[in-house]
Amino acid sequence: MNRVTPSSQRQQVTASLQANLARLQATQDQISSGRRLGKPSDSPTDTATAMSLRSDHQRGEQLDRAIDDGSARLSTADQALMQTNTLLLRVRQLAVAGSNDTNTAAERSAMAAEVDQLRASLLDVANTRYLGQPVFAGTQDTENAYDPSGAYLGNTTALERRVTTGPDRVAVSITGPDTFGTLFADPAAAGGLGVLARVSDALRTGDRTKLDQAIKDIDAASDTVRTSQSIVGARASRLESVKTLGAAATTRMETQLATVEGIDLAKALTDLSIQQTAYQAALSATAKVIQPSILDFLR
Repeated sequence: MNRVTPSSQRQQVTASLQANLARLQATQDQISSGRRLGKPSDSPTDTATAMSLRSDHQRGEQLDRAIDDGSARLSTADQALMQTNTLLLRVRQLAVAGSNDTNTAAERSAMAAEVDQLRASLLDVANTRYLGQPVFAGTQDTENAYDPSGAYLGNTTALERRVTTGPDRVAVSITGPDTFGTLFADPAAAGGLGVLARVSDALRTGDRTKLDQAIKDIDAASDTVRTSQSIVGARASRLESVKTLGAAATTRMETQLATVEGIDLAKALTDLSIQQTAYQAALSATAKVIQPSILDFLR
């Protein structure tokens, strides 16, 4: 037969009060943090789900950064191509003007000098950089995409980024040969001269036949640049589409995570009020049931 002593009563009452206090504190922690899961033991199943969702969320953030990087590179290339079109239009205007027999040799020489300056400007555009890297050099680690002579220093492999969870990668650049073609250098031409150098020479010599051919070459080069712009635009649109889908997926994951980890605030506040009332009532009842003995005063 077990005998109930004042000491055992105090131990049982204290344990009960501590349990009530622990539940009260747990509820307060949930309300202050807004999270139902403070540690894995709170719900092993929900904790595993939350960890998986957080891992997917982090992967989505990495892909989002890759998309932003790719979009910025393509935007930089697009701006360079727009500038290229403007400069080529001016070269064509000079070539057309130079083919007019009313121009003197001095006037054509001045036009040729302007074409030379436009060629230098186009080389600068072709060496446009993003984060210190030439955007038209492909994957080649080089200072510039083109040297002053017009020789291409990059490679023909477009830079790619993985922007989805699948194996596919998206090209986020376009190479110099695919964009500028033979503007700066042409191995098939005499002396390896590019289209711009041939325009300049034709203006200086006043050779009508060469000028007519140069105008055709400029038109072909302009078509190539516009085609490159279309490619850049299509790739940018794809990245934007992927980004939109990724944002929707991120929103869904955040909603799921909030459902798994979050609390029902109204219910939690109600539980807190009930637990506080119960705890105060337990303290009051304990004070009445367990009266102090003479030993409590002697200790």
